[in-house]
Amino acid sequence: MIKRWTMRLGLTLALGVTVLLSTTSPAFAGNTLLLLSDIDGRQVAHMVHVDDGDVFKIYDDQADGYGPEGCLQVYTPTHGWATLRCEHNGAGDGNPVSFNYNVLELVAYRMRLCHAIAGCSYQGFTE
Repeated sequence: MIKRWTMRLGLTLALGVTVLLSTTSPAFAGNTLLLLSDIDGRQVAHMVHVDDGDVFKIYDDQADGYGPEGCLQVYTPTHGWATLRCEHNGAGDGNPVSFNYNVLELVAYRMRLCHAIAGCSYQGFTE
């Protein structure tokens, strides 16, 4: 009885580890979201990395006369964070400005989203 229970537990744990390892592969990487809020907690902008196609979208969520700038940065051991590409969105209508950039696997990237009033926010990710 105990032997059968131990075997079932071992099989269940092995199956769980297999599922966990198979879902963390780069093929199952997800989208990355970065929110930027002002001092009162109102969301003024957000940025999204859409993994399928490596599209970066910058949204201006407030019609306040200031537009956010969204950037993609890569980490290099010799120079720290280096900016690869930036786009500005001053529409204030909730529609995105986007750009494509082919991000590589196992490289440290981060999104930087800055706004004149709310400052900057960062979100790191890897493929």
